[in-house]
Parts: sequence; structure tokens; C-alpha cells
Amino acid sequence: MRRARAGDRAAFAALVDRYWNPVRAWLAGLTENAHAAEDLAQETFLKAWAGLARLGSDGTFCVWLFRIARNEFLAAHRARRAAPTEVPDAPDPSPGPAELAEAGEGAAALRAALAALPAPYREAYLLWTHETLPYSEIARVLDTTEDTARWRVCEARRQLARALDRFLNPPNP
Repeated sequence: MRRARAGDRAAFAALVDRYWNPVRAWLAGLTENAHAAEDLAQETFLKAWAGLARLGSDGTFCVWLFRIARNEFLAAHRARRAAPTEVPDAPDPSPGPAELAEAGEGAAALRAALAALPAPYREAYLLWTHETLPYSEIARVLDTTEDTARWRVCEARRQLARALDRFLNPPNP
């Protein structure tokens, strides 16, 4: 960290190597779009490089980086909502009998349930499950209290359990 803050590009490249996949994966979970996640991750690391000299202690880099990523996601989300778009007719997303028989149905249902979570819950849940951040760091990334971060993860789990009830509690034959 100290070398990267001093302008050492190789040291910063090592930080990018270490955090690229976690940041990109978290953004992919938020955006539900791998290409958008890549773009947002690139913007995140560009802003991190530009602001690295202002970063306080070495121990806060991970939280600081995820906060930049979150801010990039929120800015892109606001811009996308503000842009007028024509929504084409979409087919009914509910699975039919053929899809229900597929082996990956549970995974697809989980992805859909995650996508349906409100953003604050999804953000906290993905940081907790994919990045295994403790609640204190989740709170710092999301700029909230530790109790709120804990509640958001709990609420996300409750909503996911309700959405996936047919997989978690299948009917008895």
C-alpha cells in the first residue's frame, strides 16, 4: 500500500490483481450484467489510482475500494434510470414445465431471487456471502451502522428463503 500510494505502478498493479475479481464479482451481482460490471470495475480502479494518495491507513483499502465501486454503481444506476428508454415487450419470466425439470433450476431461481432483492439488501448480502466481509466492514462500505448492515443481510436472507421456499421445503410426495 505504501509503495502504491507513493506512485509505484507495480505495487498498484498487485492491488488490482488482488481485488479485481472480488470487486467485479460484487458489481456483477449488483448489475446482473458482466459487461457493465467490467466497465464499473475499471472505473473503480481508475478512481482508486487517482485518489490513492489521499487514502488514510493501509487497513482501510478494501473498504475504501468497495465504497468507490458502490458509488460507481449508484451513479451508473441513476444515469440509466434518468435516460428515457423504450422497454420492449418481455416474455413471461416464470419457468414452464420444461425449465422446472432442468437440473439448474435452483441456481436460476436463486439468481432471480437475488435480482429481485432491493438494492440495499442485495449489496449487503453479496458483500457478506461473496466477499465474506464482517458486518463492521460491510457497514463502512455501505456507509451505514453495523446494526443496519447486519439487519440488511438478515432481511435479504429472509426474503431469499421465502422466494426459494419450494426448493428449501419441497412438498412431500
